[in-house]
Amino acid sequence: MTYKQILSHNLLQKTDRVLFLIHLAIGDYTYMQNMFRAFHQKYPHIKIDLFILENRCTSDESKWPALENYVIYDWLETCGFYHKIYRRNYAPQFLEESILEAHQEKYPIVITLGTLQDEQTEILGRRIVGDKGLLVGLKIDLKWYRFKHHLIKRPSWKVLDLVFYSKHLKKGEHISAVYNSWTEQLAGVTLSEEERLPFVDIPEKWFNSTKKYLQDLKVNQSSPTIFINYLAKDPKRSWKVEQAIELVQLLQQKSSLKKATFIINTLPELIRSLEEQVKDCNLANTFAYSATDNFYQLPAMLKLSNLIISVETSIIHLDNAVKTPVIALMRQKTPQWVPLDKSISTVIWV
Repeated sequence: MTYKQILSHNLLQKTDRVLFLIHLAIGDYTYMQNMFRAFHQKYPHIKIDLFILENRCTSDESKWPALENYVIYDWLETCGFYHKIYRRNYAPQFLEESILEAHQEKYPIVITLGTLQDEQTEILGRRIVGDKGLLVGLKIDLKWYRFKHHLIKRPSWKVLDLVFYSKHLKKGEHISAVYNSWTEQLAGVTLSEEERLPFVDIPEKWFNSTKKYLQDLKVNQSSPTIFINYLAKDPKRSWKVEQAIELVQLLQQKSSLKKATFIINTLPELIRSLEEQVKDCNLANTFAYSATDNFYQLPAMLKLSNLIISVETSIIHLDNAVKTPVIALMRQKTPQWVPLDKSISTVIWV
């Protein structure tokens, strides 16, 4: 099924700016980025601005530095599709400032991708676009187990001038099919299977610095590098660090991997603890790692690895973007989020 374009081609040809209101996580954006690329390629005269909706918005100043430096901004600001990004929305007072700033821009079209069902993002979109602009929004179908959220969301849909919908996924369909349905409705473009694959262009600076970092670690430069990630935001998708260490111990028993370099990915605040555990377990050629300076350090490390083993998180999608073989450890609850490139992906289900 191909969806009809709701924003007419003639209208978009006459439009110079569009603002998207969007919640973003790295895993989502690895596939959603293809929609913005298609929109940019078809309508290169339109300046695309992004208003980032931060669901962790807080008055707690101690949390602001981490939110302000959320690594996805490194990616957004260098990928070449966007003119302006409203990113200081992590505190209520800053959010209000951003709303006022965006309203003063007098956008002719504002598109809200309000996927969080307990936030009235459409009301925020109307505040920005005013009475003269066109407000377009995603309408979410009612699900019995989210009835309360639907009641919260329903009043906000009334302010929309145009609505679009997400494709209903059938068994075996990938999440990228949802973003393709958005692309068809907003840009009038149908993405091929190849065009849905994730991609990331790593700046030479970060690729070279990560390459040198890895070369300095390796005892044997010709040995394979295996990257292991045991953490996800959701504890239900995470391993315990002891399981990652046990995996290294088992792999090192294989004669072909005795000289392999193992990189165990962790959070910055857990680096020291992991280093101590690696030392206590006498794991040779095994190193704790965390990308602390820039987003691109992580995809660079993934690209320079020979194999990725990861729980279900953004890494299994970034891995497809850099074309390194991956073993993804996944729950059966979310089969639509398997890595898309089957030629380099192996999925182990719990």
